[in-house]
Amino acid sequence: MAATILITGSTGLIGFSILLAALDAGHNVRYTVRSEEKAKVVSSNPAVQKRAPGERLSPVIIPDLAADGAFDSAVQGITHIIHAGSPVPVPTYDPNTQIYQPTVNISKGLLASALKAPSVKRVIITSSIVANLGPVPPPATVSATTRVPLPNPIPSTFSNVFEAYVMGKIVELRNSDELVETQNPHFTVSHVVPGYVFGRNELVLDADMMHTQNSSNNFLMLGLQGGEPPFPVHGGFAHIDDVADAHLRVAFLDPKPDEPKDFGIAAKVNYDNIFDYVARAFPKAVEEGIFKKGKIQTIPINYDSSDVEKLLGGKLRTFESAVVDVAAQYLEKLGKEKA
Repeated sequence: MAATILITGSTGLIGFSILLAALDAGHNVRYTVRSEEKAKVVSSNPAVQKRAPGERLSPVIIPDLAADGAFDSAVQGITHIIHAGSPVPVPTYDPNTQIYQPTVNISKGLLASALKAPSVKRVIITSSIVANLGPVPPPATVSATTRVPLPNPIPSTFSNVFEAYVMGKIVELRNSDELVETQNPHFTVSHVVPGYVFGRNELVLDADMMHTQNSSNNFLMLGLQGGEPPFPVHGGFAHIDDVADAHLRVAFLDPKPDEPKDFGIAAKVNYDNIFDYVARAFPKAVEEGIFKKGKIQTIPINYDSSDVEKLLGGKLRTFESAVVDVAAQYLEKLGKEKA
């Protein structure tokens, strides 16, 4: 039976991939954007046009997602909510007003609106493994069930965007837990908790966008072309196809009290292997200098993704497949042969 799903973050890698997967599954999709221009980014995209969704796809324009009651109208008649629209740690952003506050307040406002909509059955929130790992990854293995203790007091200022991003994810997770425990909502709440997400990005329309508007794939592109990100990257990876699949599967679960409600996706990786994967798949492009060995420093982590492997019915897609997918898309946008 088709559901009516509200998706936030539809102009980002994760949200757009979920939107496509939901359309493929036959669902009705309502997506939030801040402007008509952003709505057209989605509706005019070739991957959307190819699916010819017609009236099954509709935008909701919300200029300020953090405003009180911002989602009240958007959630009316919705059966499932997938909130994939939190900010990412862009270096030029203000850590407090553009990262921490929106991460916490948009999620809080969306849940408050859901409480007013009797049609809502499930809310799925996209988190990040940093919500389970904390500012410094512990030596012990963590999972989506791990909760990092809140600092007292919670910081009101942050020295950089990544610090604000980590704290925002930790606080959001705790706030959502508290809402479920104290308000007994008529819907259930789950989190999908990915590591760094890599893979083909259908929002990318040309070779320049592969470098500048490619979400976490921007880091991968640096590693493919002789560059180096400004900071080390957690060695926990999730393939975008697994992430989209997991969101939809979790959305239609009916978790029992003794069953997991949150699901983490973070296969252990070493980014030193990136160039080897590309050289094996595209030796001609390497010979031509299109791909060069870069350097991505890996922060070692220990993360248990066994619950999501069971959910998806097998092993997660490999890091090598994601690297090859991204490299192949870049060659495609350059008009180069993939041999």
